[in-house]
Amino acid sequence: MQPAATETLRLHKALYMAQGIRDAIGVFDGFARFELRREGDHYVVEVRNVDPEVDGDLAGEFCNFALVHTLERKRRTPGAKSEAA
Repeated sequence: MQPAATETLRLHKALYMAQGIRDAIGVFDGFARFELRREGDHYVVEVRNVDPEVDGDLAGEFCNFALVHTLERKRRTPGAKSEAA
């Protein structure tokens, strides 16, 4: 089955920091094109042009990576909150 041309990820600001998402985009940039924007209580990430050689759930791995980076940033910065995209 061919992956969708564009996948939209909605990441809630209560769980994710914009910089954690940006960190993930930096790491995953070689596998797809990412566009980040803010919509209300969510960060929205559009994932396009996924490399056909990618095997597995790129979106799921990306979200996990963004969450880990968010948690690491929150630990380093006590009282850190989500910030604007």
